Amino acid sequence: MPSMGTDYDEKRNFIRMFVNAEVKISVAATGETFVGEGKNLSGDGALFVTDKEFEINQKLNLEISSEKSNLASLNAEFEVKRVESLGDGKFEIAGTMLDVK
Repeated sequence: MPSMGTDYDEKRNFIRMFVNAEVKISVAATGETFVGEGKNLSGDGALFVTDKEFEINQKLNLEISSEKSNLASLNAEFEVKRVESLGDGKFEIAGTMLDVK
């Protein structure tokens, strides 16, 4: 993969884009809804923080809204790959976006 600069060495297929946006989360199997805070996006993944602990391989639907009215929301089917407790009742959830709409 080509370097983006002299001090940059990206080991992933996609560069992470940091986001600070509300994430609406719904459980695909039950329709339960939750809210989280987006942390970053990549070409095929996302990371967010929420107060709900999800299961590895659990399927979710995510909607990440832009504060800018001229940008469409990102809607994606999502599969949980990593869950990390932050120790304050919050969980960091990372996973793969299976289908972006």
